[in-house]
Amino acid sequence: MRINNDLGAVINHFLPALLQKRGLTSHQLKVLRALSTCRTTKLGGSAMVCHDCGNLHYVLHSCRNRHCPRCQGIDKELWIEDRKQDLLPVKYYHVVFTVPHDLLELFRFNRKVMYNLLFEKAWETIGVFSKDPKLMGAQPGAIAVLHTWDQQLGFHPHVHMIIPAGGIDKQGCWKSTKQEGDFLFDVKQLSEVFSARFARKLRRLKRQGKIKKFVPRDLIKKPWVVYAKQAFGSPESVVEYLGRYSHRVAISNHRILKVTSTHVTFSWLNRKAGYLKETKRLTGVEFLELFLEHIVPPSFQRIRHMGFLSNRNKRESIEKIREQLLRDYVTRPRLSRAEVLTLRFGERSVLQCRECGGELLLLESYPKERAPPEYRCA
Repeated sequence: MRINNDLGAVINHFLPALLQKRGLTSHQLKVLRALSTCRTTKLGGSAMVCHDCGNLHYVLHSCRNRHCPRCQGIDKELWIEDRKQDLLPVKYYHVVFTVPHDLLELFRFNRKVMYNLLFEKAWETIGVFSKDPKLMGAQPGAIAVLHTWDQQLGFHPHVHMIIPAGGIDKQGCWKSTKQEGDFLFDVKQLSEVFSARFARKLRRLKRQGKIKKFVPRDLIKKPWVVYAKQAFGSPESVVEYLGRYSHRVAISNHRILKVTSTHVTFSWLNRKAGYLKETKRLTGVEFLELFLEHIVPPSFQRIRHMGFLSNRNKRESIEKIREQLLRDYVTRPRLSRAEVLTLRFGERSVLQCRECGGELLLLESYPKERAPPEYRCA
């Protein structure tokens, strides 16, 4: 038996067997059901008519769930367009904070607390170095994104941070980092400060009864990994690169290569072998169990703007920085949703007629679990 090679079809086929094997939280079940019904008649749809040629088009509604590989493509493009309005004419750095495997069980049983702790201490570490007068002497800014997976869908919590090469001092003036080269700060020193502060706060949370499960005594016996990538070539390349991380989900549909009645085969990149593409075959239930690891808690904020790039301070801060760095800076016009969709899907977006390219107008929306209505041309 052959099944469509997409996540929704995998969930539809293997969810009953998964429920027989184990229980799910209401949130996990809600996410899986949303993904399994995305762009099907179960969510309803809309009938669109072309303004120019009169052709009818039916558009199925999306689930808009942040774990859905189908929905994140459009959301990513819209998010990228917003971030382009925030670009500064400076160098940007990419820093990744991760934790030892010894802590993975703590993360599994205390996801929200531990994810928040990871964000908090990663940002605190960047602040320690940025506020040092010898390095920068200013408040930094950052866009941080939580990921919880590796290429083989293993549980691997880590935070990506994109950081401008400078900050705002107490007088509101821009100060560029004093570091030269392609890396923001010394990686070894970042690791030492990050691990020490993370471990200290974790022990305090355990004493306060906010952490379940055993906390290892010697948390910093082994070196923690803080990974710094080379600086970006241009501010514009930052946003495109960020888009690859911001709305990425644990697995995209194009990586699902084959689905049978019993197994799922997907591709992954082996970084240790020079990013060689390999395949992995799992039973359908094993595949869904791995996917469950990467469903974040309800209402959890997976993308965060920090420092002078925080939502509260961003607009005013960016205007002041641009005035100081580039007085004749011209803000790039913001594209409309239709223009973004056109760029995303080529010459004709989902808002254009597939026959003539004319504008599509809404004729009727039909509710969930109802087939598209039949229309007869006059």
